[in-house]
Amino acid sequence: MAASPTATALNVTATGTVFTGVCRYAGLSIGSTAGAVVVVYDGVSAAGTVLASFTLAANGFQHIDLSTHVRCNTGIHLTASAAVQGHVRIG
Repeated sequence: MAASPTATALNVTATGTVFTGVCRYAGLSIGSTAGAVVVVYDGVSAAGTVLASFTLAANGFQHIDLSTHVRCNTGIHLTASAAVQGHVRIG
């Protein structure tokens, strides 16, 4: 069995650019006390390709773990309709 690729967790708490530059999206772990609509984009704005999109209920949590990382050419951007707690992983 091959070793899992190494990924770095980048903290997220609200809408913003998570990482700028070439990277590989590896997944995320995000929760919200209030509940939130969360969208993760390939790019440095909400104009990029959608990598993930989900709605968290109050006190909800979402975990995504990709066995094959997705290449992002300019970065990763996240939008959240309310405060979130967690991280996005890049490899």
